[in-house]
Amino acid sequence: MTFKPGNIQIFPNDYHFDFMKWRTVTIGVSVLLVIAALIVISLKGLNYSIDFLGGAEIQLQPVQQGFQRSQIDEVLNSLGLTQAEVTTSSSLTNHEKFSSFVVRLTRKTGEDENATTNRASAFVQSLKNKVGNDNLQVSSMTNISGKVGKEDEYKGYLALMLSCVGILIYVAFRFDSRFAPGAVLCLAHNVLIALGFMTLLCKPFTTSSIAAFLTIVGYSINDTVIVYDRIRETRLLQPTLPMVDVVNRSISQTMNRTVLTSTTGILALIVLSLLGGGSIQDFAITMLVGIIVGTYSSIYVAAPLTLAMDKWLAKFGFVTTKTVSNANNQRPKDYAPPVVVRKKPQK
Repeated sequence: MTFKPGNIQIFPNDYHFDFMKWRTVTIGVSVLLVIAALIVISLKGLNYSIDFLGGAEIQLQPVQQGFQRSQIDEVLNSLGLTQAEVTTSSSLTNHEKFSSFVVRLTRKTGEDENATTNRASAFVQSLKNKVGNDNLQVSSMTNISGKVGKEDEYKGYLALMLSCVGILIYVAFRFDSRFAPGAVLCLAHNVLIALGFMTLLCKPFTTSSIAAFLTIVGYSINDTVIVYDRIRETRLLQPTLPMVDVVNRSISQTMNRTVLTSTTGILALIVLSLLGGGSIQDFAITMLVGIIVGTYSSIYVAAPLTLAMDKWLAKFGFVTTKTVSNANNQRPKDYAPPVVVRKKPQK
């Protein structure tokens, strides 16, 4: 590893590693991870939050200092409301710190609005009995409809599907048919594993989760396109080189960028995962899993699938025009000439 001001180089310029040597194993591991994620999702089901199912939102304002969030948690546990969401907000009044609390009770499947309201009223009454009527004020109690949540869920899934279709079209026009299937399958691979991991941790599925998955899609395709672009350039510059060597050389040349970019994102997300709370923490954990899996998949999923597509198309006689025309040139055109810095002549 070389460190200079303005330049960090983990791998040397002549770094080369046979990444595709283990492509059968890595593809098998990815398939097992996807199957495991699907099994977890099918068995446990997505933990939909109040954003999708609807429910009741209660805003509590303590009258005196000393009211703790742990008291809310104790009452929720005693009533069996373990899936409730509790958030805290603070304000400064007369140089004293007071905290208000927002409790969100998710509507159960098949439950009507009246039953949800009754559960919310029972929770408020139990909390007042515990802390005293004079020590707690209910600022508001709102019933949230589940119809809006269904619309948001539909729009979120539609956004994910349209983004994948758009990426498929872009990669097909930007490169060729060898690259597009690998890119889209890579995105599906990343989203499913991240979703399965969040389901395993029993994290709530909120609108922030959809935003996290869309961000994972954008980050993953950015990393994959970098590798694809280097594969395309290397193949044009060295058309007689076997495709597996082209892929290995291209990935080796982009490893510095891949590792450094992923590391900076991972470090920031680790801090948010440890210090953030509520929806911010859930978003950070989802993104953290997505970036780690996305970095892995851009090397060991997208590239092997491109090799497989290249072999499959070559079997049916599909060869790109540029490769055929450049194959006859002994010295291919240099698409990235080195930058020459002229020194100032000494007097």
